[in-house]
Amino acid sequence: MEIQKKIIRKLIIVVMFSSILSACKQSIVFEKTIDIDKQGWHKDSIIDIYYQPVDTIQSYDLFFLVRNDNKYPYSNLFLIASIENDNQKFTDTLEYEMADASGNWLGSGFGDLKESKLIFKKNYRFSDTLPVHLRVEQASRKTGQTMGDEYCPELNIGIILKTYWLHNKHMLYMILHLKCWFTFRWMRNDDLFGANV
Repeated sequence: MEIQKKIIRKLIIVVMFSSILSACKQSIVFEKTIDIDKQGWHKDSIIDIYYQPVDTIQSYDLFFLVRNDNKYPYSNLFLIASIENDNQKFTDTLEYEMADASGNWLGSGFGDLKESKLIFKKNYRFSDTLPVHLRVEQASRKTGQTMGDEYCPELNIGIILKTYWLHNKHMLYMILHLKCWFTFRWMRNDDLFGANV
């Protein structure tokens, strides 16, 4: 009987965590592709994106979707990106590897065109719901140079914001109640049937 109780307890834990996973799914909440001039992305051409957060609870993944071909002249990509609103400002200089030491492109895809998913922020939470201003500029330069090149050619860039949304509120409430109940019984060193272990 004691073995059966332990098995049932483990099954309940598995079901609880499976329910949490099934109640969540990652969704794209914002996506924008930037039109780059044929001459290339000029160093003074700043990409300006505005986004309105809906809450401060959800966590977001913010990344750049970059496409390049064999004519791209660099093995890496330098970007200067900032997130700001009326209450805060965050700026970071980013370097992404686009090719390995042998010169092979790291992006996915067949043929000359490669696509790279470059993470800017992982599990990021907005501090408030004020409109957010995202600014991105290129600062590409050749190896050994301190000054950036005027243009970054043969490149297309997109900006994507993803988050995990709970799509079943009733399931969420049930999971929360189960979690609280199970935690309470575990802290009391009880089994799930009310008897002391």
